Amino acid sequence: MKVLGLSQAFSILAILATVVFFASTASATPIGLVRFDSGAGGVTVGINFVDWTPPVGGSGGTFVVGGGTTLTSALGSPAVGTTGTFLDLSAGTVFPLANFMTFAAVPGLAFDLGFVGPGSANTNCAGLTIGQSCSIFVGSPIILTATSTGTSVALSAGGIARDGTTPSNWQGNFTTQVAGMSPSQIQNLFGCVPGSGGAACTSPSATVQSTYYGEFLATAVPTPEPTSIVLLGSGLLGLALMRRKKA
Repeated sequence: MKVLGLSQAFSILAILATVVFFASTASATPIGLVRFDSGAGGVTVGINFVDWTPPVGGSGGTFVVGGGTTLTSALGSPAVGTTGTFLDLSAGTVFPLANFMTFAAVPGLAFDLGFVGPGSANTNCAGLTIGQSCSIFVGSPIILTATSTGTSVALSAGGIARDGTTPSNWQGNFTTQVAGMSPSQIQNLFGCVPGSGGAACTSPSATVQSTYYGEFLATAVPTPEPTSIVLLGSGLLGLALMRRKKA
């Protein structure tokens, strides 16, 4: 087995030290909680699209940064009360969707959308008791949960947050409340049949409009711990010194 020479071992340690240095200094990454709501706007949801408003239609809509937001980044932190933009979603949306969520007060900070859902495996929305859930068709990413006043609607989402430094992972949920309509009534509104896909829904042009709330958490992408790297380098140096001593 070939043993490293002393100069080679010191070279490897120098490289490892550089890795540790950059790992420790690349801490200016999007981290923390971001909360938002629709402000004076809302959202219109159909079988094949999500339209954030205002404006109605177009390619996206605005949101308001909510209280409790702790999100930080190398470019700054979005302040409570400032606005941002969500891109609208449709059946033709291709993931990842770059710049899905951006902030007017922090240009360059962007959340790319990597996925939505999954929805519920249960597509029989009839007869649900409070707390039970369904999706209105097979493959729908939206979950409907029966409440005492109607239906809680949730859409989970996640992806990558970027600020020009080390990207981070983000994940969370959009939620809204539809008062006066049960999950079964919403399923019937779209003409969807339990156990069938969206193509079987007989009223694909139907829509539900509401205000909304959201909460996403951005977390750091795991990196090798500096302690482990240093131990590895120390071991290599030890082998080199042992070889030198024997020589």
